[in-house]
Amino acid sequence: MTVVVSLEDYRPAPRYDGTAWTDAIIQEGTAFDEQSWVTLETQPLSPVDSDPENPAYRNFTTILGTAEEMWYRIVFVDSTLATGLPTIPVQNIEDDRPIYAPVSELAQLLRVNATTRHDALMRVLKSAAEEIDHEIGTADISGVALPYSNPPAIAREVNLERAVEHWKQEQAPFGIIGIGDDTQVYTARDSWDRHAHKLAILKGSWGIA
Repeated sequence: MTVVVSLEDYRPAPRYDGTAWTDAIIQEGTAFDEQSWVTLETQPLSPVDSDPENPAYRNFTTILGTAEEMWYRIVFVDSTLATGLPTIPVQNIEDDRPIYAPVSELAQLLRVNATTRHDALMRVLKSAAEEIDHEIGTADISGVALPYSNPPAIAREVNLERAVEHWKQEQAPFGIIGIGDDTQVYTARDSWDRHAHKLAILKGSWGIA
């Protein structure tokens, strides 16, 4: 039996020598043991980046996984067979909390690397998606059950915007921060109300005030 494994939002390292990455080697291992890694397959990058200094994010699927809950990483290679460093290993485990916006788009908004910060980006996207579900309820105005499998555009937008807020809140929490004996800094208040207003068109029911 083989296992289908999908790997999302991988961005190779920028190249400043004019040479683009051409292929991705998908490797499987049992853990963070360097000796355990084996190559499952090599997939061509299509299209090849026209600007190697600004490589695109890539998604991969392999049907050659050997068992459930194994670890996976990507090694990018160029036409001369030179390779980059392996990406951070990720484990293929079931996750029943869908998100409504891609990790790569959030990473671009925050100007961080989606590959190296993947877990942290997923955390804030999941938090925001849970808030969306709580706001709308068990089903939206069209009777579509939540969590969404194909979210409407407004849910995607709010997922991104709220995730950005969660990310920044980790750096500067809402409210007042004391920085000295007599000095206080006021940061932005929790702005969920504006997201709730956007999501109002999806709500099928309203609580009693």
